[in-house]
Amino acid sequence: MQRKWLKRSAVVTAVGLAALATPAFAQRPGAVELGAFARYTWFDSTLTLKDHIGFGGRLGVFFVPNLELEATGSYTQAELDAGGNLKYIPVHARLVYNAPLHDRVSMLIGAGGVYNIYDNTDATDFGVNGLFGFRFWLSDVVFARIEGLADYVLSPENGADKNWNFGAQGGVGILLGSRAADTDGDGVSDKRDACGGTPAGEPVDNRGCPLDADGDGVPNFQDRCPDTPTGERVDAEGCPLDSDGDGVRDSADQCPNTPRGTAVNASGCVPDADSDGVPDTADRCPNTPRGAQVDGNGCALDADRDGVPDVLDRCPNTPAGATVDAQGCPSDSDNDGVPNGIDRCPDTTANTQVDQTGCPILFREAETRIVLEGVNFETNSAQLTAQARMILTRVGETLQGNPEVRVEVGGHTDNTGSRAYNMGLSQRRAESVVAYLVQQGVAANQLEARGYGPDNPVADNGTRDGRAQNRRVELQRLDQ
Repeated sequence: MQRKWLKRSAVVTAVGLAALATPAFAQRPGAVELGAFARYTWFDSTLTLKDHIGFGGRLGVFFVPNLELEATGSYTQAELDAGGNLKYIPVHARLVYNAPLHDRVSMLIGAGGVYNIYDNTDATDFGVNGLFGFRFWLSDVVFARIEGLADYVLSPENGADKNWNFGAQGGVGILLGSRAADTDGDGVSDKRDACGGTPAGEPVDNRGCPLDADGDGVPNFQDRCPDTPTGERVDAEGCPLDSDGDGVRDSADQCPNTPRGTAVNASGCVPDADSDGVPDTADRCPNTPRGAQVDGNGCALDADRDGVPDVLDRCPNTPAGATVDAQGCPSDSDNDGVPNGIDRCPDTTANTQVDQTGCPILFREAETRIVLEGVNFETNSAQLTAQARMILTRVGETLQGNPEVRVEVGGHTDNTGSRAYNMGLSQRRAESVVAYLVQQGVAANQLEARGYGPDNPVADNGTRDGRAQNRRVELQRLDQ
């Protein structure tokens, strides 16, 4: 019951202190801990020893912040259940992490090894050890420690399967070379220093902060303008703010948004002869009529960006990129409804339906497959007819005008002759169409050729008209 009570009390104490946690000082590398303690030991029942109090000492060295290697030794004059005494001397070596909970409190968590000496019997054994406790700072050097320990011996000297010894320790100690420090060497200890990291040799006040003669919040050693008037807002170098960089400080600047590099008067403002809101030095159109809307360069607005100002533009909604006349109206050489300048197919035949780029429409809305009517070949050949080349020329214009479109050129035959022959013929015909389109300027990566032979008829191969319909070239869109 005692062991359970001790474990439960330690957990409750740790949680309570963690809830009050605030930043704490760290023990620095090289700090040395010296201490003494009283120890109460609960022995494993197999040892037939009565629980007893003893005394010990410790030596610890911090080799990284808050982590120390410590060694402890203690002495207990224990009584045997059967009568008589036995000297119990446990020697511990462990790593202990000091977890800061408060400026004056650290939680201790440790693990290591134990060497047990039972002096009257010349018996010894080895085991592992765990520690949990707290350090309470009484000053910058002196502290108190309380902790609970558990020693586990797998193969003890007394022949038992294992031994568990538990202990509770409390004592005091000192820490040399850690807490009462002046890291920045300004004569104010770290504990009282409100401005740690002050440059060496810099004069400081009694709080350890560099002096600030003009009271602008910038220390003298950083202040490039040490005589700033009281109350003036300053930058990181202690100089009055000049947001627009015109040489007039903000507190006196009547035009605080002057473009950088602009010459200004003592009030921070620049002249604007045509009163369009753009200073003369930045005005690329200095004679704009009064009242006209202008852009950031002082020039009259051109909403459709066709090069003709809105005040002169008779066609104010010209599509971007279209070629216009002096009145801002677009020209359309092939009369297809798509202005020159944005027409990717500027020589479209009259009355041809075109898409928004001015190119003949291949695939209507929702279409992904079309038959190229009139694209025929010489008999039993992949040689294109003259009519086929004319049709493919228009197809090529459309594909060039729509480079995002990718198509499969599919060759199809009727069932006259063997299937193997027709498969080869249809592949050669599809490749012939692809080659012609590439020759017309279509990018090769827009095209794929595939021969289907007689496998996909669209009409009855038992009739002449049906066979004619089955001998065809199809385009199938691949990018949708």
